[in-house]
Amino acid sequence: MKTLFVGQNSIHVESVDSTNSYATELMRQIELSEGSVIYSFEQLNGRGQRGNQWESEPNKNVALSLVLYPGFVSAERQFLLTKISSLAVADLMAELLEDSINPKEIKIKWPNDIYVKGKKIAGILIENSLRESRIQSSIVGIGINVNQQSFTSGNAISLALLANNDFHLMKVLERLCEFFEAWYLQLKAGKIESVDNAYLEKFYKVNEWAQYQSSGDSFEGKITGVSKIGKLQVELRSNEVKEFDLKEISFI
Repeated sequence: MKTLFVGQNSIHVESVDSTNSYATELMRQIELSEGSVIYSFEQLNGRGQRGNQWESEPNKNVALSLVLYPGFVSAERQFLLTKISSLAVADLMAELLEDSINPKEIKIKWPNDIYVKGKKIAGILIENSLRESRIQSSIVGIGINVNQQSFTSGNAISLALLANNDFHLMKVLERLCEFFEAWYLQLKAGKIESVDNAYLEKFYKVNEWAQYQSSGDSFEGKITGVSKIGKLQVELRSNEVKEFDLKEISFI
């Protein structure tokens, strides 16, 4: 890989329930270097946000977990890791689909799903271990729909369906590692403003009035941003701006 450290130590697992779970267990047994990647092309029980499962056919998609030690990120700002992970996947989509779609159709749906043409193509699940006020370690799980042609969910799509051709799974993984390292190094260099701006620029439904649901009530709102701790900021018709956590609001 053309990276300094991300993916330089890579562990291929033929079949796994969840790469994040595998990485967690492995880290209890041995010390993994920063940037280590555990990957599989057959994930049987991939986990997503809200306890959702990740649907994946064997040898059609990419599932990986990155091991990081981002002690330079405070516990309060841990959502920055979600931002750079989302941006890395979005950049990968833009490159692989440059001949197939308008890059403006690639969106980051809060908090960390990647959508292309209104359908989900990738998801991210980050699990952090904290020590006092800093992040001790992170496992960044990423699942990408690559060559799968059909889904039980009508809201999913793959690179192959969008480009009308198959992709080499290992090359997709390697290029993702390169994009991820670039964003991680930006974060480490303290370029938080550029990370924040890039994330918001690709944000799904930002500054658009849309219907949402919270606590059983539906309402019209407009996403204006994300707080430092990752809460979604939504402006109401009354001009009040409210903040919502992951399980407090849903798109309609």
